Amino acid sequence: RIGVESIVVETTIEPDTWSTKSYTLVLGDKGKGCLAEAGCLEEALASGNERRFIYFYDSKTGDVKAMPKQTTGLGFTRPLLVQCLEKVAIECPRITLKKGSGVSHVTTTDNGCEITLEDGSILAASHVVGADGKWSSVRESFPELSSQFTIETCPSYGVHMSMSYIPEELKTDGTYVIKPSSPESKFYIIASPRPESEEGMSISLVCYDEILIKYPWLAPPADLLKTGEYRRGSWEYEYSALPASLRSEGSLVDNLKKLFEEEFPMFYRAIKHDDKVFQSARINRRVTWLKMNAEEGSYSTKDGKVTLIGDSAHSMTPSLGEGANTALESAVKLVNSIKAEMERKGEVICSMKTISDAFTQYGRSRPSETRQLQESSAARSMGSKH
Repeated sequence: RIGVESIVVETTIEPDTWSTKSYTLVLGDKGKGCLAEAGCLEEALASGNERRFIYFYDSKTGDVKAMPKQTTGLGFTRPLLVQCLEKVAIECPRITLKKGSGVSHVTTTDNGCEITLEDGSILAASHVVGADGKWSSVRESFPELSSQFTIETCPSYGVHMSMSYIPEELKTDGTYVIKPSSPESKFYIIASPRPESEEGMSISLVCYDEILIKYPWLAPPADLLKTGEYRRGSWEYEYSALPASLRSEGSLVDNLKKLFEEEFPMFYRAIKHDDKVFQSARINRRVTWLKMNAEEGSYSTKDGKVTLIGDSAHSMTPSLGEGANTALESAVKLVNSIKAEMERKGEVICSMKTISDAFTQYGRSRPSETRQLQESSAARSMGSKH
């Protein structure tokens, strides 16, 4: 829309079918505003479902208290949001989607950038926007970017399950928060209707490491990645995802059933008729986030040829539910930076120099806007230690 030819590189060919798709994200005013500015809101409203309330479910009595949200949220799954954005991108004549191979590494040349894909093919471009997640290959390709960050681990994680139906007593216009019967138990449940399905919901048991003294069988998988190996990771690795056709080990199923019956008795009564809900359980790795250690850091290289958005730049823990909203905001801020630079120079068609200057400006200004939110989210994921 501003005269820039773009190629979007996407690893997957078909929509994601991993079991992790069953948990949801909610876009607030920030996220919806970004979609509106990008011309995607109408498609998003048709794909997602509205979230008007947060429901607090008493695990002992089954009583529910509804807390209206200040503004209506829009519920999505990750794959559903990707499909929504792709539909709009396909209609843009200057955007080409290249699916089936992710980015291996990027180098800069006198004329721009050279992008090597995982299948060995090479693309040439004037500029690169790294939107390839927390374990970004684009970021790791440039020491001036990667050296600013460390990936921090918090003592909390999730156990994700998926239901094939929504219990009659639960509504579809909100997210349910369910605390355990024992106040000292360091876990709780978040249950959400699945936006991509007319029926069904996701259940996340949010756990803190302190519970492992009493429930050692709930221990999460070890994080095997070390500094310098981040590009080997992916969101599938992060969430210990397994194909939906596989089932949890019997001992985990039995232990989870017992825990739910003891700590969430009324909720267990509502969901126990779905034989597959506990079989779908996956224990994820501990949550991590991308910490920028440089006081005056930048999301862009000094030459302005490469910049980072989304989790590649400011990945955060899921505790505040702001990761997707902030990622969309960064994308819009980057485009607005280009527009502002074009206006300042009186350009009708965007020049390469303008893109570089805009990338530099965005890269310097954006970290101060995201850092506090990242730190607040990480603090929420620390449990009683914070």
